[in-house]
Amino acid sequence: MPGKEHTRPGRMGRPSIAEAATLSERILEEAVRLFFDQGFRATSVDMVADAAGVTKRTLYARYRSKAVLFEAAVSATIDVRLDALALLMPADGDIRSRLVSVCTLLLDWLLTDRSVGMYRVVSAESRQFPALARNIHSHGARRAAGLIGDVLHEGVRKGEIEIDDIGFAADYLTAAVIQYPFQQAVLGLVAARLDDATRHHIDQAVELFLAGTLPRGRWAGRP
Repeated sequence: MPGKEHTRPGRMGRPSIAEAATLSERILEEAVRLFFDQGFRATSVDMVADAAGVTKRTLYARYRSKAVLFEAAVSATIDVRLDALALLMPADGDIRSRLVSVCTLLLDWLLTDRSVGMYRVVSAESRQFPALARNIHSHGARRAAGLIGDVLHEGVRKGEIEIDDIGFAADYLTAAVIQYPFQQAVLGLVAARLDDATRHHIDQAVELFLAGTLPRGRWAGRP
């Protein structure tokens, strides 16, 4: 029944840690769906509580405001997807193929209607909640750059590339690979999908990046 918390029959008292985590997951799942389907302003805390089957008191005990709930919902969506992508990180191949693989995985996730819609909702609220938008953007960008940074770190360890500041290089490549195609999709100039043009963009960006990071003498000898 809407507005009533789901509990196990015959069970009294506080929920277990596992039950509390499941409850939080359900709240965030429903918040994500409503925020992205209805927009931030049109979604109320009452709507989220009803959809998740909890009371407003329970929801506010976890998320003290709608803005905090929104940030948690977006961050959770980013984390779930990037945690899954981390399991698909390439382990074989040379540095070029590994970078192309991880960049393709990231854009394949970002160039979807859900990811583009999420970004549009966050952008729409950036004027009223600048810190919120900043936190969400930096969280996603930091995690994406972290996946690329892992590949770069391994490349340096193997002697495939030479980089003094891996963090800067990861941020730079993330921006070079992701920013243009994603912004094009957000503006509605291209369809939100990974197509041949986008794959070519990834190849070119990685090739240009490697031109400045391969150990001296290696670039001239590339086929």
